[in-house]
Amino acid sequence: MKNCSLWLDDVKMSSFPKLSENIKTNVLIIGGGITGILCAYELKKRNIDAIVLEQDTIGKGISKNTTAFITAQHELLYQDIVKNKGYKAAKSYLKLNLKAIDMFKELGRNFDIDYQNCSSIMYSSNSDSKILKEKQILDNLGYKTELIETLPFNNLSIKLGIKFNNQGKLHPLKLINNLAKELIIYEHTRVENLKGNKAYANGKIIEFKKVIIASHYPLVDKVGLYFLKLFQKRSYVVAIKHPPFKDTYCSIDDNGYYFRCHDNYLLIGGNDRNTGKQCECTFIDKIKKEFKFKTIEYSWSNQDIVTLDQIPYIGKYDYFHKNWYVATGFNLWGFTWAMVSSFVLADMIEGKAGVNLLDPQRFWLNKQLFINIKNTLKNMLTFRKPRCTHLGVALRYNNLEHTFECPAHGSRFALNGNVLDGPAKKNLNTEKIERQATLENITSNKKIQEN
Repeated sequence: MKNCSLWLDDVKMSSFPKLSENIKTNVLIIGGGITGILCAYELKKRNIDAIVLEQDTIGKGISKNTTAFITAQHELLYQDIVKNKGYKAAKSYLKLNLKAIDMFKELGRNFDIDYQNCSSIMYSSNSDSKILKEKQILDNLGYKTELIETLPFNNLSIKLGIKFNNQGKLHPLKLINNLAKELIIYEHTRVENLKGNKAYANGKIIEFKKVIIASHYPLVDKVGLYFLKLFQKRSYVVAIKHPPFKDTYCSIDDNGYYFRCHDNYLLIGGNDRNTGKQCECTFIDKIKKEFKFKTIEYSWSNQDIVTLDQIPYIGKYDYFHKNWYVATGFNLWGFTWAMVSSFVLADMIEGKAGVNLLDPQRFWLNKQLFINIKNTLKNMLTFRKPRCTHLGVALRYNNLEHTFECPAHGSRFALNGNVLDGPAKKNLNTEKIERQATLENITSNKKIQEN
């Protein structure tokens, strides 16, 4: 079994130079994942100069670990949006994502990205009432859906499902690699600071008129209070040899699964949890037990950012930096929202209005905010060590993945202290890690099972 994403075995990614001189650009894009690349490509189509800075190599962060569902069906969120924001907001949400799907289809016609048109199904093994309510909401929105009662294999039961037709799936790294060849990109160029209309990276200065921060977790999270407005979740994926089927599936049940095929592989995801919360068992053990698969070919994990109302922040970064823009908080639906980010932010850069539904400064006083605050304070006031280098929150040791995790903001650290996921930027003190490892009987040579 390979402890990495299967996408990595399919593509030889293009490489780009490291920034070695001061530069100027119209639009600076920070982050060379799917969001940054799509934003740069959309700006290029509109003849707007842009440069992408990537701290590592393109597509090798969160994007490489996605399952790349291209769908406007995001669990059963439409009924939640109608309840909390009304039908107008739900219609805007649907329209934005359907436009994103059409744009992916166009890319699939122009590039070799393994794009396939398919249906997307949300299902429940326990209840049909939520499925029926979602269908009623979508009927009222004028969007046609179907109800289903079967899954493509017998390992899972189903009570009822709802199908969106004309959705899609693709190969994420093939997409990034194809688009990147047409862009100006600097790799191994980490932005250390951002002030006004200047960014500082590799000891060089980048002057810009506008900047898009597409770095998964916002680069400057204290500006705009993003550390209070976001939390992070982890999910896990395995790939197994399996006869292919066409559509994509996602359970709405607690501890449910989502799955799709790629070539002769079945990708199964699940075991979702808030970062910092311990899993009961590894996803590999869970899959082997419940599905009876003997051989797993690939295993990997991913980290997703969630907003207070599960709707992304795409627009002006904050009230004080009129030329800063952000795209973050895509929940588990990063690909469609990355595409939405590309055309929404390109419109704003051209001087058009943003989308109210996605406004990062929208009203955000709700239950999740108080949960975030309570979680932060609770773990800041505990005496547990080591402490996160982001805001000093006490870290928790994950004995299944052998990592230290921040239960408040989602930073993750390897046993050697290196940052695995932000918002933390600074590595942990290795001496403190070694002392804690001794206390917890952790050995650095343990195999990281799901990372």
